[in-house]
Amino acid sequence: MPTRAEATRIFGQDVKDAKIPLVLEEVAHSESEENHAVEVILQVGSEHELGYEGIGILELIGQIAYNSAYNQLRTKEQLGYIVSCFTRKTAGSAVGLSVIVQSSTTKPIELEERVEAWLETFRQELADMSPNDLANEAAAIVAQLLERNMKLGDEIATAWGSVVSTSTQGSFYSKPAFDRHRLLADVLTVEGVITEDEESCVEKKPIKSASNLKKEVLKMFDNHIAASSDKRRAIVVRVYSKKAEDDYKHNIGRAGYLSSFEDVRQVKQFLSVWPTAPYWLKTKE
Repeated sequence: MPTRAEATRIFGQDVKDAKIPLVLEEVAHSESEENHAVEVILQVGSEHELGYEGIGILELIGQIAYNSAYNQLRTKEQLGYIVSCFTRKTAGSAVGLSVIVQSSTTKPIELEERVEAWLETFRQELADMSPNDLANEAAAIVAQLLERNMKLGDEIATAWGSVVSTSTQGSFYSKPAFDRHRLLADVLTVEGVITEDEESCVEKKPIKSASNLKKEVLKMFDNHIAASSDKRRAIVVRVYSKKAEDDYKHNIGRAGYLSSFEDVRQVKQFLSVWPTAPYWLKTKE
């Protein structure tokens, strides 16, 4: 996805001040569909370039964001029945944060505005969190990653998944990363917080302080998620109900709006490509 500066080179000055310069729009197929929906996708980077450290920090942000988005957009603002926020992997092994809202009463452009407003609130929530609270959130992810398989079938499924995932990586990188969950847990292991599997990772885990973990979380948010960042890469997908089809038609041909496969194809020819290798692949040194 393009940054604002890249989008401006593609579409011109009309998009230079847009928080999200790339908009993909569609109309619901069913005549009886009354719901609108938006998905705001915020790309953070290539998972291989982010590595274990970046993937771990993004997962932590995603876990905290889910509850925050649901509480604000669904419980308090009551925008719609479906509200979710989660980490997402897109084509080409790019990873980021995705926010989805579906509503029968609020049109996509307003849903998008509410998502952006929530992101500003969420940034403040992260800043206000104590390092210890953030460390406890990280510990919950570590516990999930290190949860032991209780059945033989689960053990086989976990191991076989690691084996199969190397099938497309070529002969140089065919060694399965059986330890990737442990290594990912190491990234989020904070000094002074006891994990359930202390014995398996105490020797090699790069313990960090809770305050350093918080700095890394805020740094990733400010660089890649905040609307004010020049590095932000974002796209919003808007789906209109049939009753709002005129809104969709009004935007066809506008700068930054993608209304057909041809529009998407034309934009893709301007975009760069990131490495597609997974984060756990160990390169030759």
